Amino acid sequence: MPPGTPTPARHYALLLFADFGHVAPTLGVARELIARGHRVTYVVDERFAPLVEDCGARAVTYTSARGDFYRSADPSPDRLARDGYDLLVDTVRTVFPTAREALAADPPDVLLYDFETVAAGRVAARVLDAVPVQVCPSHAANEKFSLRAQLWDPGHPLMAEGARVLMDFMGGHGIGPQEMGRYGTEWDERNLVFLPRVFQIEGDAFDERFAFVGPTFTEPGPGLWSPPTDGRRVALVSLGTESGDRGGLFRLCAEAFPADAWHVVMTLGRDTDPALLGPLPAHVEAHSWLPHPAVLPHANVFVCHAGMGSLMESLAYGTPVVALPHAHELALSAQRLEECGVGRSLPRAGLTARSLADTVAGLLGDPAAPGALARMREAVREAGGATRAADLLEAWAARSPAMG
Repeated sequence: MPPGTPTPARHYALLLFADFGHVAPTLGVARELIARGHRVTYVVDERFAPLVEDCGARAVTYTSARGDFYRSADPSPDRLARDGYDLLVDTVRTVFPTAREALAADPPDVLLYDFETVAAGRVAARVLDAVPVQVCPSHAANEKFSLRAQLWDPGHPLMAEGARVLMDFMGGHGIGPQEMGRYGTEWDERNLVFLPRVFQIEGDAFDERFAFVGPTFTEPGPGLWSPPTDGRRVALVSLGTESGDRGGLFRLCAEAFPADAWHVVMTLGRDTDPALLGPLPAHVEAHSWLPHPAVLPHANVFVCHAGMGSLMESLAYGTPVVALPHAHELALSAQRLEECGVGRSLPRAGLTARSLADTVAGLLGDPAAPGALARMREAVREAGGATRAADLLEAWAARSPAMG
């Protein structure tokens, strides 16, 4: 397309796992596409419809059977296999029919999906003749690195049963045995990864199929939160949007920051009542939810569960992180924090207020940390965010589907 040629208005659709950490990273991209005159449709669990509609996109809703899929900490191989099987069945029996019916009369030019909706997403892209794009809210996978290969037991009976479900599903939509292999890989020919390459595990091993665009969140407007005016440091504490009742851990975090030196801001998780924590010290404020970017520009440290959304928000502002991971994927990201020199990781087993306080002090006293944080912040900026992601999607929309 010659320079200066107007980009045709396109239709983009997204089929994403029913989890805030999967939906949220795409919202900034949706806002950017809509601002450029494109249309965006999400096929999404009904709980996330308000988020989607707030950014100007259309929400096509269904009721996910997710339940506790992928919510247990350090699940057993049996639990992982069961979760994976149940999720596959939910996506092919609920998500795919919902998407096909809603999009048939107005097919998208590009269909974005994540690995948890891989079967529904790739087959829907084929049926609707859309360009498939895989989005990665956390570490991407390729021929060299795979998180799932570390977690899944390929010999588990449910894996074989899931393969049969997948083959029946694909065969029912005209995908023959000779094609099925490329529909089952952990990556596509076009992949948007919502972190900078430097934070990706084995990042140098990823080729041009992977675009590391970094975080795409929108900064909140003024007035949501104001820092203390008495010179105390600020600690932000969050254990994720779906953290549930972890009152004891939150109270331990409060004890780690003395009132004379610190002001503590806690976000407990959506729909979590701060009253469940009981009385809190005067230097601690608790919210069901508060956008982290409202606090991070003023925060001296961020204590979190090492979810990728939280990490990317923190690193975008150059805020050091103390991670308290509770699952294997989170532990890998916490380890990557340490390797990059921008944070510390602590196991939750045996955690005390003293060990947390000592770790915070060690991190803030590390003379190498400010330089590492500045380099990471620059890497996040250079990744391009929502603007680069939208540029790529516009370019990909003009191409033929990769899996047609």
